Amino acid sequence: MKIVSAISDSLYKFEKLLAVILMTTMLCSIALGVFFRYIFGNPLTWSDELAVYMLIWLTFVGGSMSVKTLRAASLDLLFEKMSLLWKRIFLVVGYLCVMIFAGVVAYMAIQWISNPSVKTQISPGLKISMFLPYLAVPFGMICLLIHAFHHFLQGFVYNEAEVETANEGGDAS
Repeated sequence: MKIVSAISDSLYKFEKLLAVILMTTMLCSIALGVFFRYIFGNPLTWSDELAVYMLIWLTFVGGSMSVKTLRAASLDLLFEKMSLLWKRIFLVVGYLCVMIFAGVVAYMAIQWISNPSVKTQISPGLKISMFLPYLAVPFGMICLLIHAFHHFLQGFVYNEAEVETANEGGDAS
C-alpha cells in the first residue's frame, strides 16, 4: 500500500510540474500568435497547432490529477444517504470501473500509437511526428489508472471520516 501511495504521490508531483509547463507553453504560444498576427500582420503557422497540442496534453494530465485529488465530477445525492458500508462498496466499485476504463483506453491507445502510420504521420504546422501529441492519451490514462488504483486500495482501509472526505473531494496531495 505504501509503495502504491509513494508512486501515486510522486507521479502527482510530476504531473503538477508538467501541467505548469504545458500551461505556460500554451499561453506563450497563443500570445506569440496574437502578437505576430495583429502587430506584424504575419501570423505564425505553428502557434495555434502548438496551443491545441498543449491543451490536449493538459486535458489528460488534468483529468488524472483530478482523480488523485478527489476533485473529479461525481454524483453525491444518493451517496450522502448511504451507510458507511455502502459508501465503501460504491467507492471500491466506482474505482474498479475507472481502472477498467482507463486500462482499456490506455491499451487501445498504445496499440494505436504503435501503428507505423502514426509514427510517420507529420503535423502540418510544427512538422513533428504525431506520435507526440497522440502520446497524451496513453500517458494520461496510465496516470489515471495509477491514481485510481491507489484510491481503490484505500477503499478497503477507509474510516468513516475518510469516506466523507472522499465524497466531498478532499485534497489527496
